[in-house]
Amino acid sequence: MKKRRASGCWRGLVILFLSVFLIGGVVLWKFADLAKGSLTWLSDLPARMTSQQITESFRQSITEIVSTKGDVLEVATMQTDETITKYDMKTLFNDTVYLGTTVSEIRTPVVYRYHIQLSDEWQLRVEEGQCIVQAPALRPSLPPAIRTEGLEKKSEAGWLRFNAVENMTALEKSLTPTLEKRAGNKQHLDLVREAARKSVAEFVQKWLLKEGQAASAGIRSITVIFPDEAKPAGEPLTLPPTVKLP
Repeated sequence: MKKRRASGCWRGLVILFLSVFLIGGVVLWKFADLAKGSLTWLSDLPARMTSQQITESFRQSITEIVSTKGDVLEVATMQTDETITKYDMKTLFNDTVYLGTTVSEIRTPVVYRYHIQLSDEWQLRVEEGQCIVQAPALRPSLPPAIRTEGLEKKSEAGWLRFNAVENMTALEKSLTPTLEKRAGNKQHLDLVREAARKSVAEFVQKWLLKEGQAASAGIRSITVIFPDEAKPAGEPLTLPPTVKLP
């Protein structure tokens, strides 16, 4: 009986020792994993603090600019020849009798200007010497400037129509609203996008150099991204061209 009791005691001690050993190993493993994560977080902390500091400093500087020099930063201009046409067709008896079509047309050089609002949301972050700027939306400055010295008009009435003057008058009234819509469409925005990107990068560059942020954060280049270039969550972002700092 004594031998059985001694054997049982030894077995219990061995099981207890193994249990303590396993639990201690798990605790040490979790502690090491936590310590590793903490070290990673601490190693990334300077970059995070730098990005946060740059963003906050930039916003404060923008607030000062807005309060003293206005809220608009013009970033691009473009001149194109625009053609606006108005058709007026008339028939009788449910389109049985065709009375002709009056066609009026205006062709004119137009200067489009584009800007961003400084008071809109900005975000700056630094990644491996690259300052990535999430800039405000690119907006057309309205109304567009019509170069009247190059404006051409013509209006021809249909064979049984006598409303060439009235049709042209209606077209002239719709000219500015039509050009305003064109100014903000994707085609026109894409045409000025790279010029606007360069202007924004140069604006940020001057601020970084003036405030000494470029040297302190090790920034060597600037990349500007507009809101309509953002990708869906999980989709890789292809960065646009960068501007190198001197």
